[in-house]
Amino acid sequence: MLKIDYDKDGDILEIRFSDSPIKDSEYINESGLVIDYDKDGKIAAVEVISFSKRVAKNNSLEALAV
Repeated sequence: MLKIDYDKDGDILEIRFSDSPIKDSEYINESGLVIDYDKDGKIAAVEVISFSKRVAKNNSLEALAV
């Protein structure tokens, strides 16, 4: 499963790798990423905080492809 959502109001891009509930999260300040883990410690999702400020509008598709 791979699901990509963008919350325009919060300016957060979320990439979900699993339907598993999130048990723990780690914020990586330098990159503005939040790594979400499931109960088994596997990465369930990655969130990009302030996505539009980190990626130029004309490069959004390229950023998602990486």
